[in-house]
Amino acid sequence: MKKKCLLAAFLLLAVFTDLSSQNSKTKYYFDRSGKSCEEGVSNYYRQETDTAGYFRSYFSLNGKTCFQGYIKVAATDDENKNIYKGTCTWYYKNGNIKQIKSFTEKGEETGISKSYYESGKLWKEIEFKNGKPISNSFAEYNEDGSKNKIFEEDFNNNLNEWDLYLSDKSSARISGGVFEITSTSKEGTSRYINYPMESDEYTIEAVLNIKNLKETDRVGIIYGFKDWQNYNYLAITKKNIYIGSMYEGVKATDVDAMFCSAINPLENNTIKILCNGEKSYYSVNGEIQYTSNENRLFGNNFGFVLGGNTKLTVEKFIIKEINISNSGSGNNSSTTDKDIKATGSGIIFSTSGYIITNHHVIENSTKFIVEVGESSNKKNYKAELVTQDKENDLAILKIKDDQFVNLPSVKYSFKENGQLDVGGSVFTIGFPHALTGMGKDAKFTDGKVSSKTGYDGAVNSFQSSIPVQPGNSGGPVFNDAGQLVGVINASIKNTDNVSYAIKLNYIKNLIELLQDKVDLPSDNSMINSSLEEKIKVLTNYVVLIKVK
Repeated sequence: MKKKCLLAAFLLLAVFTDLSSQNSKTKYYFDRSGKSCEEGVSNYYRQETDTAGYFRSYFSLNGKTCFQGYIKVAATDDENKNIYKGTCTWYYKNGNIKQIKSFTEKGEETGISKSYYESGKLWKEIEFKNGKPISNSFAEYNEDGSKNKIFEEDFNNNLNEWDLYLSDKSSARISGGVFEITSTSKEGTSRYINYPMESDEYTIEAVLNIKNLKETDRVGIIYGFKDWQNYNYLAITKKNIYIGSMYEGVKATDVDAMFCSAINPLENNTIKILCNGEKSYYSVNGEIQYTSNENRLFGNNFGFVLGGNTKLTVEKFIIKEINISNSGSGNNSSTTDKDIKATGSGIIFSTSGYIITNHHVIENSTKFIVEVGESSNKKNYKAELVTQDKENDLAILKIKDDQFVNLPSVKYSFKENGQLDVGGSVFTIGFPHALTGMGKDAKFTDGKVSSKTGYDGAVNSFQSSIPVQPGNSGGPVFNDAGQLVGVINASIKNTDNVSYAIKLNYIKNLIELLQDKVDLPSDNSMINSSLEEKIKVLTNYVVLIKVK
């Protein structure tokens, strides 16, 4: 009996010892670079949880989470040797997410990798497949939300389809992370790829190896290339720099064989063009050599050019478009307001960017830009016509732009029954004469419902005393509770305070025809707010429509 008790006690002790061993996982300490170090000088430590392969790391000073996720192979000497699987998350010391990455069972990165600023704002997005970026381009965001687009070619593949043909005059190949171009004739040669530039602010950078060039061999970047009658260039020899352009066959030389002390004839040289939308800067190895007015980009081809009987080796090529949210389809009004034929107003009624406006605002055109936001934070987006009702003068646009992020919510409502009472208070917010004197800040005007029918007794609209002007067309009409009741569509010339609006029921009918299921706005949280507070909220959804 005594032996049985001792045996039971021994087995019980063994169980507790095993559990204790599992719960007291070994801690491994690392410095900022991920290298193993002593506890006293560590930046963080890693510890396996009770779930096999699942690890957590904690910052040594404040004990907050540094990492969490599955590690298939967990190196003890260097975190950079780890092989991860599944979704893994890294954090800053303040608790905000630093990176989110996903890995296959083989440990290859897959899907969209996201990096964040310490403030919590999105920084980079790169899409991977089988451990490699699926494209040499990726998005980079500034903390104000504006977007940069980065094209980075390190010549580890030929995803961008550089011409690697061999002829009796030239050849090109990619091998070992370098792009090698050879001219075997006196005419010289070039290689370029098509890259549609969206921004007028950009940098173009190349790392060139010129060690084996002869003294007079000239190599460099060719950019904004349309054809051999229209292009720009920046080139160097072992001593000199060349800058110029060709426009309709006429050559303009800015710099011709200027001595450049920054060139290193025995090592790699980084040449770079920077354009801020007004000036262009040309640098060699980080030193600006020349400044000019902004160069026109004639075409969308970018690459390399070299003289006759010359061999060029390129180790890196980078194009960075800066702040594309503020150019092209973005926020630069001087760019987006070019070639505008007409303007109108509209209102966003869904988080995905659907906009109701008048048919007569958008007719006879297929290109639209919508400007959203307060004067200090305006953003411009491309939009497309989705559906229309010419008879009732209605149309629905949808924002179709890479810069647009779905809204978190729509903070107003459609009036449930759409009925109106004569004498009821109504108001509109819109953009009258936006580009011809009155400016692009939203304007508020109010009045009363004058009649339940519109011009000449039309039953699809109602009359009000809201004063409107050209540009108000398509603008929303709200009742005094801040609920949408219609859309401005007409006024009578030379008559004060007479305007007409399409009734809400006709708007709802058109929305029902959309292929997407769209929930109508139903947030009544501001019904009891002051008029001033209602206007502040509603202005966020009223857009300036620019028709090209």
